[in-house]
Amino acid sequence: MRPIPILSAAGTRTIEAIARDRTLLVLDFDGTLAPIVDARDGAYPRPETRALLRATSLLYPCAVVSGRARLDVATRLEGVPLVAVIGCHGAEPGFGPLDRRLAATVVGWRERLEELRDLPGVELEDKRFSIALHYRRAPDHAAALHRILAVAGRLRDARVTCGKAIVNVTPLGAPTKGDAIQALCRRLGARVAVYVGDDRTDEAAFRAEVVSIAIRVGQGPDSSASYALPSQEAVDDLLRALLAARARQDGRVEWSGLVRCVVEAP
Repeated sequence: MRPIPILSAAGTRTIEAIARDRTLLVLDFDGTLAPIVDARDGAYPRPETRALLRATSLLYPCAVVSGRARLDVATRLEGVPLVAVIGCHGAEPGFGPLDRRLAATVVGWRERLEELRDLPGVELEDKRFSIALHYRRAPDHAAALHRILAVAGRLRDARVTCGKAIVNVTPLGAPTKGDAIQALCRRLGARVAVYVGDDRTDEAAFRAEVVSIAIRVGQGPDSSASYALPSQEAVDDLLRALLAARARQDGRVEWSGLVRCVVEAP
């Protein structure tokens, strides 16, 4: 079934329904809040996106679930009043105990993956609870992906997921983004969750029982998301629409004044 454009007339009715309920808004980071860039260290939300997310976080409980390590993504969103920042696809929730057995499994993979370091443009990122193999800078993406999958496929107890010029390797049994959102909803008492993401690793979140509204950023084959945004830049338009809808629900909030206050804040 083709996803409904969330910024269409039909999508607007859904946004109004979100604003009426106690909605938890959860977003991915790379490709959703931040544009995809060649050097992952340079990935940050645009100033406009950051300002809109700050404003949205004042009116909705907002969280970010990322494949990045939790500290990495939290640093990039410093100053935004989020209710949670969850890293490593759900393995670093920021609350409750960490499963150190997952980290032990990842350590056991390192030696097997070292042979990939001789591939031009391929970078191994150890995030303690998962490993990411980046090949955006590889001269031949197809050849790099083929070699990475061949090596990663021999790892024991590994879940291998392809993304945008990246292969994520996580332990079997590790929490998914969907698991993390369900746990967060229980913790916060949220009745409705909205999830916005752009990649294959977001499909588990789109399919999570607690996620009633799943929004895919960009085009994706066979996505489980029922709604869509045309591009990463359109995330700003979604945040504006959510702000406006909540402002209409609460007559005490003056829409233009709220946005001006947040955008002008240091």
